[in-house]
Amino acid sequence: MSKPACLGGSPVTKNILEKSDFTFRRDLERKYLLEVYESRVWDDWPDEESMASVFRKEWAEFNGSNYCALLTNGTHTLQVALETLDIGYGDEVIVPGITWQATASAVCDVNAVPVLVDVDPETLCIDPQKVEEAITANTRAIIPVHLYHRMADLDRLLPIVDKHNLFMVEDCAHTHGSQWNCKAAGTFGDFGSFSFQSSKLMTGGEGGALLMQDEVNYWKVVSQKSCGREYKPGVRLHSGNYRMTGFQAAVLRGQLAALKHNAPIMDRNGLALDRAVAEAPGVKPLRRNEHITRQCGYSYVFLYDREFYDGLELTDFRRALSEELGFEFDTAYTPLSHSELYTPHYKKRHHLNKAYLQAITPSRWHLPVADDLWQNKAVVGLWQLYGCPPDRAKLLTDAITKIYANRHELMKASK
Repeated sequence: MSKPACLGGSPVTKNILEKSDFTFRRDLERKYLLEVYESRVWDDWPDEESMASVFRKEWAEFNGSNYCALLTNGTHTLQVALETLDIGYGDEVIVPGITWQATASAVCDVNAVPVLVDVDPETLCIDPQKVEEAITANTRAIIPVHLYHRMADLDRLLPIVDKHNLFMVEDCAHTHGSQWNCKAAGTFGDFGSFSFQSSKLMTGGEGGALLMQDEVNYWKVVSQKSCGREYKPGVRLHSGNYRMTGFQAAVLRGQLAALKHNAPIMDRNGLALDRAVAEAPGVKPLRRNEHITRQCGYSYVFLYDREFYDGLELTDFRRALSEELGFEFDTAYTPLSHSELYTPHYKKRHHLNKAYLQAITPSRWHLPVADDLWQNKAVVGLWQLYGCPPDRAKLLTDAITKIYANRHELMKASK
């Protein structure tokens, strides 16, 4: 077997994405941007036609949702959803231990307590059994995160929600276009929260959206994102300004047109990548639930077995793989129990009292599965990897096989 690229050899390929199946509609993005500029209607109000109102309708239709509201970002969507459900001080909200910090931070921002639970070791999504074990008399809601390129197990979570009379807010920041039993992610819970931040599958630079099926909840969200104004008689909530601009909506309309084409391709290519990983030594793809009928994802993830590689460190494996394929691989998010970005207990606004401060201190939680995945197993490549057509997916098999054959040389070089 030839020498690894990171040790001076030739790579398996200079760029696994030399050919990509994805379509991008920058022509439409430019077209809609010019339209909104010329219109001089750059805001998003519920009682006027605008570029934002058009995108709002298109996003709701694409997902089969009764209602959609556009907001400033995917953190505010979570916060506004929780406030709409009247969740606050004295309440607990269950969230997964591996997720972007905003999932838990939004809970703190409404003065509730985020309860961190461990994740499924084969999907990285919230573990339904751990959810059930964490429920107390103060539990009001669950925020399952459809993380990276798997969906949380909705068939197990929904009965738990019903049994305990809880709310569910789906965090869909990673899963634009995914479907469970042919129904869109974000339409199963009380809310579906989406992010359009710059690294996401669809991006307006920033932005967010909430899907919901209940009309009263919709008008509560509209009131909150519009400084507490009353647009439906009797529905008004004190709040601030969380409105998306027409310029963001213009870009997102073009990106939605691309996603409609790319979503089935992403699903097909993700399955091809799973097969490529399954054929390689000492690694395995994430488990895909049989009820996932279309999987789109923020990242492609597979699991590494360090023992099988005689102790080759995960960081060395990822670096070698990146060099072989001309594509960057990283690890999963740091578990929230010790994430450098999740430190709500340092923020003065959260110093309500000693008991609350202790309750939101992240280090109180023990997340052994999340820690093991982060430290030893998760190999993560951003969503662009799904552009790799099936006939090039074997390059991933070849690269991993090459690293395995040279594992001892790689271990010597890292000392």
